[in-house]
Amino acid sequence: MSEFSKSKWRRSLGVCWTIIRSVAALVILAVVLAGVATTVMVLRSGDDEFVVPQIPQLVNDVSRLNAVRVAEVISPQSVEDIQQALRDSDGRVSIGGGRYSQGGQTAYPDSLHIDMRSFNKVLALDTAKKQVTVQTGISWRQLQSEIDPHNLSIKIMQTYANFSVGGSLSVNVHGRYIGEGPLVGSVLGLKLVLADGSIIAASPQENADIFYGAIGGYGGLGVIVEATLQLEDNLPVERKTRTMPVEDYAAYFHDAIRDNGEVVFHNADIYPPDFTHLRDVSWYASDKAVTKTERLIPADQDYRLEVALEKFVAGSDFGKWSRQHLIDPLLYYPEKVVWRNYEASYDVAELEPDDRSEYTYGLREYFVPVERFDEFVPKMREIFQRNKANIINVSIRHAKADTNTLLSWARSEVFAFVVYYRQGTDAEAKQAVGVWSREMIDAAIAVGGAYYLPYQLQASKEQFLAAYPRAKDYFGLKWRLDPNNRFVNMLWAKYYPFNSDLMAQARKDIAEYYRPVEQTLLTIPEWYLVFQPKEYADYLAAASDPSRFPFFESIDEYWVLYDRVVAISAQNYPANAEYRTMLRVIGISTTLEYLVKGAYEASVGRFSRWLAGGEDTPEDILIQRAHRAYSELIFDEPWYEFDFAAWRDRIWSDTPLWGDHAFRKWERKLFFSAEFGLKSLYAKLIKYAAQSTYGETDKRIYLTAQRVQSNSIRLPEEPEGAEIVATGGEDYIMSVPRWGGFTEIMPKFLNTEWTISDISGNHQIAVSLLAAKAADVSSLQAQELFRSRLVSDDSRERIVLMVAVTELAQLILDVESAGIELEHVFDY
Repeated sequence: MSEFSKSKWRRSLGVCWTIIRSVAALVILAVVLAGVATTVMVLRSGDDEFVVPQIPQLVNDVSRLNAVRVAEVISPQSVEDIQQALRDSDGRVSIGGGRYSQGGQTAYPDSLHIDMRSFNKVLALDTAKKQVTVQTGISWRQLQSEIDPHNLSIKIMQTYANFSVGGSLSVNVHGRYIGEGPLVGSVLGLKLVLADGSIIAASPQENADIFYGAIGGYGGLGVIVEATLQLEDNLPVERKTRTMPVEDYAAYFHDAIRDNGEVVFHNADIYPPDFTHLRDVSWYASDKAVTKTERLIPADQDYRLEVALEKFVAGSDFGKWSRQHLIDPLLYYPEKVVWRNYEASYDVAELEPDDRSEYTYGLREYFVPVERFDEFVPKMREIFQRNKANIINVSIRHAKADTNTLLSWARSEVFAFVVYYRQGTDAEAKQAVGVWSREMIDAAIAVGGAYYLPYQLQASKEQFLAAYPRAKDYFGLKWRLDPNNRFVNMLWAKYYPFNSDLMAQARKDIAEYYRPVEQTLLTIPEWYLVFQPKEYADYLAAASDPSRFPFFESIDEYWVLYDRVVAISAQNYPANAEYRTMLRVIGISTTLEYLVKGAYEASVGRFSRWLAGGEDTPEDILIQRAHRAYSELIFDEPWYEFDFAAWRDRIWSDTPLWGDHAFRKWERKLFFSAEFGLKSLYAKLIKYAAQSTYGETDKRIYLTAQRVQSNSIRLPEEPEGAEIVATGGEDYIMSVPRWGGFTEIMPKFLNTEWTISDISGNHQIAVSLLAAKAADVSSLQAQELFRSRLVSDDSRERIVLMVAVTELAQLILDVESAGIELEHVFDY
């Protein structure tokens, strides 16, 4: 090769390299700009100011792990209100107070829920006898405000004063009071409303079996409407603390605390994660001047520091070390003398995090005979450390024996190990807590002890009966007083033998039966990516200009829906972090796609449309058909099952290469080919990832239905598309299609002899309607959550409702009668 040729070749190579670098730089710049634009759109979109609607039929507890949809909530203010409600109904009844139990002990699906918090009057106060009679919805804090001016104090209660008296009676609480036992020891008498609406009085002398069954009976016998309590004098108490190895505690307590008449309050905090040392925190009767002038802890006190410290301690082993060696020594260093009522008026707000959606705090309690303390502690330590449980504190309390209540947790003198811990709210975290909790129950039972019932219901029936051997006596009493089993909650749904669920095991055997209830909401943004392509296909079918479709508004609407459902979910349900992460990922990818497509259509697409005089080319017609086909498929199948490549090829095979409006033709061919070509590759990638991670998608979900009572002796046929997979008693488990098929099959139940009681184990479900803007849906038996805009049609809007599963069929019927379009039933 000549030097001239070589030089020319090098120059040509240099030009090519320059072009390649320039193109690469432009691509990188485009990617960076698209990334920046996507970030800006995500940050600017959404609805941060959304006011979360209250769901009045949803009963949850402080842990936020046990949302239960009830049929109706009443807030009685008189005994007559309660009696009338019972006489006017014949179904299940659940009872709630402060809602500080943590396992559904206050609610039952589709029940009449009696919210006792407005039933809160002091009925009588005898200062000479130191006795008080109250309506049982009153909180201990409210009662303290009434008796403190008379220098009287509650004899026995739990540490925190937010709980209702009735709730405390129902779980037979204990506190830090030395020389006392469970709450029953301070109760002089009760009144209950039974299932038939009648009132019965009970005390240790009158109807003693009912008295000792109702206290600690978790609302299974009737509504405790009145209680007479013994009080004590209020007096100053002085705090004294001492640290020691755990193995020294039992002897120390016996010698220095147990029979010391000067000790009013006592507990000992065992420090995790080693569980080898503890701190005795005792309060002694004192004649010193108080160091706090307030007689009760102020109700409006700010607890941000306490909440922040709790989060710090729970966050790591270093936080726990800091608490033991730095925080507590500083906290307990100053001398402190306060009124007894002050020390008894703690507010749970000091434990309440800002958000319980991703993690929550919980309690467990285990009761151990005092003589078996040294045997139990090593078992506890080993269980916690092996399971890597995030224990924040273990507080040791003492209680005298309670040999009278039917569900006594202190059949002998016991130490109570009150375990305070943090856990995630996802299914894996719940399962992990269940493992160590059941191990702890076995450890307590092995030393002759018991566990406490107001917490998550993870004990087996065998563990329950071992810890509460007189449960059969309680069940017999319940059968006599409540033969129709009206008073029920999630606790008795699990352990009361006459409330046994014949299909429980069948549901467990179906791996995909149970689905998280919050997913009925969290699927809404995901389904928007199904609705929006349909909206786009409808827009194109109306011969509208593709370059004017509001892609940017669609981005904003996705994030509006995301913000709203996350806000509602966070207030009522666990976070479901995995699903929320998925929504963020598809939201960001969709934002990027719509940004690129919107920008292209608003520039090149609009120009080519102008050149074509606004007319559709054959390519436009085929693209319309492609988007219609895509929008129809994704109602019933995962989006990645769509054959993007085949439609990409058809733009070349089914439309002529030349003809009128050549620029528009080729612009459409190239842009559509690029769009569907990229989607074809992305779909293959996502399909592979999904199948590798989750396996084949189960295209059916499960529900429980019952046959509607009729004169027919034949078994009614299930709706077309549904299949009966198991039967037991009056229940039939059916499988039905998911996704769009689910919305199609639900109206079919209207014309059959079946009624649905739960879907995927849930008793509430989200529904969306399409209606004229500002349409009135207040007459529907469902709660409106919010309204969503249709970006291409200002005259209509999407209305999202929450409805009880048992009311779903009637809702569909009412919607049809009103001429409103049922868009979708969100099937978890």
